[in-house]
Amino acid sequence: MTQQEAIKRLSRFESNTPSTLRGKEANIRSAKAEGWLSYSRKIAIQLALSMKRQGLSRGDLAIRMACSPQYISRLLKGEENLSLETICKLEDALNEPILKEVFA
Repeated sequence: MTQQEAIKRLSRFESNTPSTLRGKEANIRSAKAEGWLSYSRKIAIQLALSMKRQGLSRGDLAIRMACSPQYISRLLKGEENLSLETICKLEDALNEPILKEVFA
């Protein structure tokens, strides 16, 4: 059987409607992203509240965490995918729990 004959034979099973698999995959990825974004925003709110209670600026917190004030700004926007390590560093720098309030 030649390649063209095989293609012709297989084409009988081809659907006339386009596949929705790519769309479903994109929706699943989007939903997963929204999940972590939701937590990140809640953490950002707690971070901002903790900084306000303690009278800390972005620069002050950056010094405590040994990072840049720009990084703190990104955290406060709630759009960073935070690692557990970063969350622990935040809690240590602020000397108070962050996740406890997020999951309360």
